Amino acid sequence: MKRWWVAAGAVVLVLGLVTGGLWVFLTPDHRTTFLIDASESSDFREVADAVGAAASNMSADDSLALRRFGGACDSANTSELVTPGTGQAAKIGEAARAITPSGKATLLSGILAAIDDFARTYPFRGDETNRIVVVARGGADACGKSADEVRTIINEHTSRAGVKIDFRFVGHRLTPEQVKVLNDIAAASGAQQPRLTKTSDELVTTMKEVSVPADLVAKEVKTAPCDGVTPETLAAAHPLGADVRYFDIKCRQDRFVLAMANTTAGQSDNLLVLFELQGEAWKYQTSGTSLPCGSVPQEVWKQWEMPCEFDPVVCRDGDRKVTDLDGVGCPAAIDIADRYTAAIDGGQVEGQGLFWNSGEWSCAWPYEDGLAHAQVPLKCRRTTDRKVVQIGDYQR
Repeated sequence: MKRWWVAAGAVVLVLGLVTGGLWVFLTPDHRTTFLIDASESSDFREVADAVGAAASNMSADDSLALRRFGGACDSANTSELVTPGTGQAAKIGEAARAITPSGKATLLSGILAAIDDFARTYPFRGDETNRIVVVARGGADACGKSADEVRTIINEHTSRAGVKIDFRFVGHRLTPEQVKVLNDIAAASGAQQPRLTKTSDELVTTMKEVSVPADLVAKEVKTAPCDGVTPETLAAAHPLGADVRYFDIKCRQDRFVLAMANTTAGQSDNLLVLFELQGEAWKYQTSGTSLPCGSVPQEVWKQWEMPCEFDPVVCRDGDRKVTDLDGVGCPAAIDIADRYTAAIDGGQVEGQGLFWNSGEWSCAWPYEDGLAHAQVPLKCRRTTDRKVVQIGDYQR
């Protein structure tokens, strides 16, 4: 009997040592949750790309997670898409780009749920830092609580979590009123003043800066992917032949590369070649003397000073059909189409051409050669870039 007790005690001791060792070994130094605004937006892809770039810029030993918010105030409007874990930067980027934005901004719900994620014993919290990086895009918060209420609720959840959380807020393309609300929420959470961005490049740079723990900035920030793009790296990713070389390489957002290729630089029949960063490798996408727009944002094509061929997208089919002819983005296309048809129904348009203007949009029922007027669909043109949304369809 005595031997049995000794053996049992030894087993318990070993299990305790193993468990304690695993606890120390598995606990990350740093844990970060990316909390992103997935409310309806015409340029959500900028946010998704920036989150992916920030995640890929962080140490593989950091524990990373992804949570979205956006929806209706009176229903479930936030969810954890990637649970905390190390070595999953690519998974964060893929999950962010797979989001379909919808609903209103519900930032407070997202913050509270993200705090509660840290309250659990497992996955392990960071031994040195625990951070929530918030990207507000479609608006700060549409659910209307006062700053005092927000402060009280956040403090309650943080206290229950039992861990100090470092909040970092980034506001992208916000109006002055939305910035004011975001400032109030940031102050209520004890965070620094939000960083504000207006372009996709600014957003990528800012996300990298706020995501890396302050004490690691000098030694952990990796070389930006664009810095490592050379003719040799592109040739390794997509060889074109012994005599063909890449030149005039243009990289944007640390994710997209447009290069020319030919036997000699400066020839008129140069081949355009497009690459996209996937994971940690440049992947060949397409090539030709002209290229389809594909998944590359229109802003990037403008920076390249290069037109692209956009394949029209049917954003909504049926009796209320809406077609994006030039890459406006379906949320924006549907929004202007619905507002224009509502203006027609409300008698707010002018003349037989149904002329109507709203902000940067100019809409009408045009005449087109070879078609009766009744066969021509309504069209709205954005005056800032001449891109067109078509409402209805040709009746042939």
